[in-house]
Amino acid sequence: MKLSKKPFTLNFISLLLLVNFITGCSETTFLVNSAKRIGSWGDDPVYKVGNPYKINGKWYYPAIDYNYEEIGIASWYGPGFHGKKTANGEIFNQNKISAAHRTLPMPSIVKVTNLDNGLILERVRINDRGPFAGNRIIDLSKKAAEELGFVNLGTARVKVEILEDESRKYSVKDSETKMMKVQSAKVKKVEKKSLKELPGNLVIEENEINLKKDVDENSILKNKPLAIQVGAFTDHRNAKSLTGKLSEFKAYIERIFVDDKYLYRVRIGPIDNIGLAENIKEKLFKLGYTASHLIVN
Repeated sequence: MKLSKKPFTLNFISLLLLVNFITGCSETTFLVNSAKRIGSWGDDPVYKVGNPYKINGKWYYPAIDYNYEEIGIASWYGPGFHGKKTANGEIFNQNKISAAHRTLPMPSIVKVTNLDNGLILERVRINDRGPFAGNRIIDLSKKAAEELGFVNLGTARVKVEILEDESRKYSVKDSETKMMKVQSAKVKKVEKKSLKELPGNLVIEENEINLKKDVDENSILKNKPLAIQVGAFTDHRNAKSLTGKLSEFKAYIERIFVDDKYLYRVRIGPIDNIGLAENIKEKLFKLGYTASHLIVN
């Protein structure tokens, strides 16, 4: 009896069609999907920088960076995520221009140039996280990939540049919203404190004078290195500008990660003793840096 080869042929053709469909999109799609299941970025469209996160054994550190510019490989995603929520809670539409990036705030606005054919997208909205495959630096929506002329190729070599003014407005708007939500603190008890007036109309509280005396005479801080913090900024350029003005004090910048974003502290130190620290702080006050304060370095 002769066996028919038709079932085998049909199955083989079906398999080829399936493989072709999958490779039409970036394989990044599957990794991004895994990342979204792991992540918990919230349900509503919001401005978000995000905490450090780990995907496939690698750590990523979201941050505000208005100097961002990078050249690398772009991929695209679409059908598998159309109508689903993005990393900051927006609804993904493959027919609109948007993109996923691993570390830029969401939303951010970037300019994308296809270095293979010279096509440019002047404004691309970052509202998602990814890509997490290979050396790819951005995952564009299907519409964006079409506009840049590589939807049929799957990937392209691109240059991505953040647009500072367009991106900064989202951060400013978010800050204003948070300020509006802040409620006044309840005053439980008002305590009367005696004040001492110093030259130059500088007023300090009496308990601060006693504290300084205690520190000078008998304090755990006496033999520990100290520093003076002059200011703290979310924009690195402001911190850098201040260190330039305080060059004679050898000020430096310390970066920390607080509330989903980097904070840049401008400090002077280390300082060996409390007396010297107080003298430097007094000089800073005379220069107008009245927010300066001592810290244990």
